[in-house]
Amino acid sequence: MEPIPQKNFLFLMIVFVLVSLVIIYIFSLRSQLNEVRANQGNYEEQIQSLSSIQNTDALKVNREFLESFFTYQTTGERYKKIKPFMTDQGFKATHPSGTVLPDSEESVKSSMVGLKPFEYQTSKTEAEFFNEFKLTTEFNNVAATDTVIVKTSLIFVKEQGWKVDDVEFIGQLTGH
Repeated sequence: MEPIPQKNFLFLMIVFVLVSLVIIYIFSLRSQLNEVRANQGNYEEQIQSLSSIQNTDALKVNREFLESFFTYQTTGERYKKIKPFMTDQGFKATHPSGTVLPDSEESVKSSMVGLKPFEYQTSKTEAEFFNEFKLTTEFNNVAATDTVIVKTSLIFVKEQGWKVDDVEFIGQLTGH
């Protein structure tokens, strides 16, 4: 009769060891889960900071330039308003022919709404924006509205701040 209590004792010891291992494993998993949750919050903050556009000086200059360039009563007024935001190279890039400043007083009006700038800062002194907005242009009292995409390249000029160095018309989505 002695072997039965010894078997029970052995069985209870094995069960005790297994239960102890399961408890240790569960606490280990809980610890890992808490660590993952802590990291998740950190990652969410990093993703948020990457995906949201920072309200930088470059962004401000980009917005002011676009508002000046695409909201005007005459083309002559347009070029006077954008000059302070630009480098010489950038200013030349805005001319339709690339070389001569248009000085037309024809009835051309333009306005923009709904600017969505997407920033890519290549370094501390260079930033690029892909800008999407609705542009309404009126020529001889006939208006047309398009969704326009324009790329602007800005550089940081010592003692002057951010300046638009290049402007590139990417495309338009008509009828939107």
